[in-house]
Amino acid sequence: MCEICAQSHAPNDGFREKHTKDKPFRLWLSDRKPGWRHSVSSGRAPFRAPRSSKDRAKRRMMAHRSDQAVASQAQAAPQPPNSPRRARRFLIGWTTALAALGVSTAALAVALWLMRFPIAEFFLNAALAERGAEADFDIVRLDLGRIVLRDVRFGAESAPDARIDVVEARWSWFGIAPRLRSVRVLAPELRMRLTPQGRVSLGALDRIRGAPGVRRFALPPIALTIEEGRAVIAAPFGDLNATFQGRGTLGADFAGAAQIERSTRAREHYALREGAADLLIVSRDGGLAFRLDVQAGELVWANSRTRDARVRLMGRAPLDLARYDLQATWRIGSFSAEDISAQGLAGALGLGGVAQENAINPEAWESQLRLNASSLTLLSNTFAQLRLDARAEGGEARGQATWTLGAERFDGLSLISEQPGASGAVTFDVETGDMRGEALLTLARARLNEAAQQRIRRAFPELGGTPVAPTFARAERSLDAAADRFDLTIPLALTRANNNSRLYVAAPAEAHAATGARLRLSPLREDAPALVLQWPGPALHGTVALELSGGGAPDASLLLDTADWAPRGPFEADGTLTLANWRADDASIAANELGISIFVAPGGGGRVELRGPAHISGPIGDGQMRDLAPDLDIAVLWKPGWRVVPNRGCLPTRIGGLDVAGFSFANGRLALCALGGALIAADASENLSGGFNIRQLALNGRMTGRAAQPARLTSASVTGRFSGRVGDVELAIEADAPRLSVDMGENRTLALVLGRLSANAHLSQDWRVVGAFESGTLTDPSLPGSVSTIEGEWSAEPVDGRAVIRISSGDALVTANQPSTEDERVLFQPMRLANVDAILREGRLEANGDIVLNEPEHLLAGFSAWHEMEEGVGGAQVVAPQIVFSERLQPYQITERARGVIENVRGPASAVADISWSRQEIDARGTLTLSGVSFATTTLPIVQDVRGVVAFDDLFALTTPPGQRVSVGVLNPGIAVRNGIVQFQLLPAQRINIEGAAFEFADGVLAMQPTTVTLGQSETRIVLTLADVDAASLIATLNIPDLAATGRLEGTFPLRLTARTAFVEHGVLRALPDGGLISYTGDAGENATGVTRIAFDALRGFRYDSLALTLDGDISGDVLTQIDFSGENTGRPVDLGPIAPVPGLGNISVVGVPFDFNVSIRAPFRRLAQTAASITDPGAILNRARQDEDVEVEVDAQTPAPAPVDQPGPGTR
Repeated sequence: MCEICAQSHAPNDGFREKHTKDKPFRLWLSDRKPGWRHSVSSGRAPFRAPRSSKDRAKRRMMAHRSDQAVASQAQAAPQPPNSPRRARRFLIGWTTALAALGVSTAALAVALWLMRFPIAEFFLNAALAERGAEADFDIVRLDLGRIVLRDVRFGAESAPDARIDVVEARWSWFGIAPRLRSVRVLAPELRMRLTPQGRVSLGALDRIRGAPGVRRFALPPIALTIEEGRAVIAAPFGDLNATFQGRGTLGADFAGAAQIERSTRAREHYALREGAADLLIVSRDGGLAFRLDVQAGELVWANSRTRDARVRLMGRAPLDLARYDLQATWRIGSFSAEDISAQGLAGALGLGGVAQENAINPEAWESQLRLNASSLTLLSNTFAQLRLDARAEGGEARGQATWTLGAERFDGLSLISEQPGASGAVTFDVETGDMRGEALLTLARARLNEAAQQRIRRAFPELGGTPVAPTFARAERSLDAAADRFDLTIPLALTRANNNSRLYVAAPAEAHAATGARLRLSPLREDAPALVLQWPGPALHGTVALELSGGGAPDASLLLDTADWAPRGPFEADGTLTLANWRADDASIAANELGISIFVAPGGGGRVELRGPAHISGPIGDGQMRDLAPDLDIAVLWKPGWRVVPNRGCLPTRIGGLDVAGFSFANGRLALCALGGALIAADASENLSGGFNIRQLALNGRMTGRAAQPARLTSASVTGRFSGRVGDVELAIEADAPRLSVDMGENRTLALVLGRLSANAHLSQDWRVVGAFESGTLTDPSLPGSVSTIEGEWSAEPVDGRAVIRISSGDALVTANQPSTEDERVLFQPMRLANVDAILREGRLEANGDIVLNEPEHLLAGFSAWHEMEEGVGGAQVVAPQIVFSERLQPYQITERARGVIENVRGPASAVADISWSRQEIDARGTLTLSGVSFATTTLPIVQDVRGVVAFDDLFALTTPPGQRVSVGVLNPGIAVRNGIVQFQLLPAQRINIEGAAFEFADGVLAMQPTTVTLGQSETRIVLTLADVDAASLIATLNIPDLAATGRLEGTFPLRLTARTAFVEHGVLRALPDGGLISYTGDAGENATGVTRIAFDALRGFRYDSLALTLDGDISGDVLTQIDFSGENTGRPVDLGPIAPVPGLGNISVVGVPFDFNVSIRAPFRRLAQTAASITDPGAILNRARQDEDVEVEVDAQTPAPAPVDQPGPGTR
């Protein structure tokens, strides 16, 4: 190859310029010279072109002369006499004979020379015909050392495949043998064809073959000159023009070149962009070498496309072709066709051989191939960074080869391998086509692609809440995990003999997963391979054992005694299927040698039959199904879609046990019948249909727990219908008249009866069940009431792996049980449980909803409840965030036990009730929050704006613990007081223990002494006390005008309360010892005279030192009030003239005159506030005494004492 490179870079500018200069292509030369024209057709006798009459005469004359020479040689020589004369005659005779022979020879030579063109024609025609050439030419010159041919043509005259203007050959003589010395070819023109099939054709030149002989063809070391060569390559994308030339001696200094200029051509379905080619041939040192470089920016060939292609072919051989070496390298940017595409293709092919003695065919050879591709996709199977290495060697037609294939990634056949590889060996005979080989395919670090893993997941659908869900889930998880990482090895063997081929699996093919799972395909019998695919046919048959085990996957064994397939025929197989060790927690599936038959029709339809018992255990909702055993005799049919149908009637099915919702049922038997002819089916669009029916379901069992009460579950019929799609299953189940009854003990049976129960199950990766129930009743003697008209919706779904059942939009009527005696009242009025939501999780029921009065309809509260199914205990909390009492809503409308206890309730309140129960008792506690409630009782006066929290220790008896405290805005038992605090305890029998009560009153305190009040009694006694009341605040509280006072007051008011009125018995109000001031500045006494006027004048500034008030009487009638106070005036002097004139002094005004006031009032209690004002306003009392006819007032104002000596002088009015 270095010689080729050296020749390609040798300085020969003149040569290169001469032989690369563009010249116009000429199909035929027009400057023919006269001479012989010859035509040779391959495969038949040489044909000579017609000659003119002159030529034919000349040839006959030459033939006559030649015949004369031959005839003269045939005459007998005369016998000389036995004398000198005879000897002389003999000598003359020989001389004459020799002269005649020489003349004849000369004549023959002249004749041959004159006949050289026909003779040359004869031999050339014979040689070309022997090699299969169809040629036509003109001999224009022929001598002893040279021949010149013109207008040489190969192929049809109208469309020649090759044409040469001039061919000149020179030779030299070695004795009588000529030896070719040089050949000159001028203006050769070739026409090549590149067919759509990719075959290169030279037309008539394709039929030229080597001359037969005992030695192989060899190149002579001649001087060869090719000038102005042209070629046209007719390709589907258009014609390409090439030039070629060469000069030099073969084996010494020959150099030749050919070139296709960069070209772009395009026709329909075929195109070449930026295509070019360069050929360099050198011959030195007795050898021959060439290099061909081909490149194309883009090549479109029918349905294939190649971009950025570079191809180089190189070869070398001695001139005798005893051995040869060929090399090819290529680099292709991208290639794409209908079923194959590649990126970054590169490779090299080397072939070396030693030729046979009599032919160029190899006697011994060896070859090596290397192929690389950054990516290669074949039939959607992609290799990344593909590497192929192959070595082959042999002798003559036989050989053997070894090969290895590797890649960084393989993505195909539904799997991905990060370390794919293959290796093998093969022996072959090229002549017969026989071969035998073995291969080992390895897919290491492999995983199934997402589509294949999804098919595995779909093969094990998420049937949540069903007994098969855990086992299906474990199988799916284990197989899914195994599919994430495994190593696959497949041994293959291939034989071909007598045109029959067999590809078979005789050794086990295995897939080992990183999880420990193993899938093994092996021959079922030792004397036969597992699978055999043979040609002609093809046809497949075998006996297969397919086994799965380990890694958490179920142990499965499919043994096929027969498996057969042929084109246009079905695939048929028969065998057994065994499932074992398929477990997940408490779930399992087992089948021992189920009979299996497989039939797959040529059109794609088929049938799989399963025969024998299967055993299934697993959870159902939050319960457990034990040993569900259907006796299978079913067929799975497909095309279009698929169906699962029983082969005979209904499937007998046994239930070993069923544990659900706190119940355990055992030993049930039922018949599972198909609806619409299929247990389950899917159409071609994967829409599901089919279903099942169970009639007269009856299961006997017990409740779980220590008591284990007997239970029975019945239903007139249970129907299930499938819908949805594959992988997204919908199952609608409906039970008619389901009934659950539990014998709780003597004379106690809990019964739940529904008119209809429905369940629509969504069975997918996240399963869910929704349904409804209606016309239900619940009875239990231990409950305080019964529940009827039960209806609502329910659902079930898994949460944290456990089934959870929910009830929503529930509604029921709750009616209290009738009291055991006539003296008792019902605990509550009829109510509705509305908007009930409940949840059952792990045996615990939790519910919430609204409590609504049935008549009148009024939302009272919301509730939340819980119940432990197994223990039979539970609790509830009722929360009334705001109950506004009014004329439309009173407590007795909620509970009859409030009737007659508390009435005329107004205002908002809230309540919380906490109820707990067991199978033996029920307990109810709660709190009542009053937020400004006003009410009245039969014995207590009106109470307003009551606020506080009351805690009940028994809601049914309405009792509280001690120390309950509420604030009272207004308490009016005849006298209105405000802002009080009442501490009490509710006692049984509707009694209230008032532990204390205190109200704010005129900066003091009005309190109630402890007492016990029985609600509903005809008479109640309480004692009110008044302490530390400020006189000024009292006046301000009573809003008395023109009066000011100071001092502190206290008192006691015993009250006797009846249903109609209240009596004050010896109530007392007195001033504290320090006394105080009274000042009246009004105009009530402006027109008074006498003592009254003096009293009014004294009260304008009066200091009292004692004050007392007593009350007795019916608050609803007349009350006797006695007021006594004494003191002296301290303000403006009092004029005593009107009652004690002093003669000679005129009017006398004095200060510090002592006064004693005694006032008695009998008036209705409505005057009580005015009487309270009169305590500090006697003037008002005196003034009203004159105006009020219904008020009796007695005033006794004592005469003031004489003024002290040191009194200031009287003033002047």
